[in-house]
Amino acid sequence: MATFEKITGIAITKLFDDLIQHKTLLKLTLFDTDYENLTRITGLANRKKTPHFVMDIPEGFEEAAADMVAWQIDFEFSGTDHIKYAFATFGGQIAGNRIYLKLPEVIERKQRRELFRLDAPAGTRLCFSKDANRLELEVMNISIGGSLAALVQTNADIPESSPFAITQMLMDVALVFPAEIMQRPIQIEAVQVKRIEQNSKTRRYEVGLEFFTISTSEQQRLKDLIYELQRQYLRHRLPLDR
Repeated sequence: MATFEKITGIAITKLFDDLIQHKTLLKLTLFDTDYENLTRITGLANRKKTPHFVMDIPEGFEEAAADMVAWQIDFEFSGTDHIKYAFATFGGQIAGNRIYLKLPEVIERKQRRELFRLDAPAGTRLCFSKDANRLELEVMNISIGGSLAALVQTNADIPESSPFAITQMLMDVALVFPAEIMQRPIQIEAVQVKRIEQNSKTRRYEVGLEFFTISTSEQQRLKDLIYELQRQYLRHRLPLDR
């Protein structure tokens, strides 16, 4: 499922500053033609007291736009947060070797929330029993479909090999968040181990996990929480407006 948020106001200028700083490639499509190309935004400028952004002239653009009275140009790009963005501009002009286009009033941010992975709140744990022992995994990041976690243990307790195996199923797992975030743990019937890596710095075994079997009601609780954490993250990462 994809969701859309609208970025407006000074947050647009902040986003364009990031595009310039990181030399981000944007896909440019000239409306009502077959023309599309890649471009970069090279700067911001005020023309007739109106904010504009500046870009180099992509190859073939002048020929494709030669018979058009006014341009409609659609842009798409992936931000440094790996989220898809899109906006459209109308009009514009060529001056020297540059194209000047009005800064858009709205930019859409598109996010497939099921794939969104974010850092877990400190203290988040996966708790379960294995071989009659009660184990805890520290959750490092989390999405609706799974997480990356590491076994909670001291350096002296780190085993020579991972206590888990690829495709292994962990049964009756409790996903426990700090009490101020969620008081009742989310119950997951089965979690599958998808990958195992040993961190070269901490020596801890980090485990990629898929939430393999989870009831509809518990999955909805997890979705609601992830969406709220995502909204908080995105607002901190790039405000929608100021």
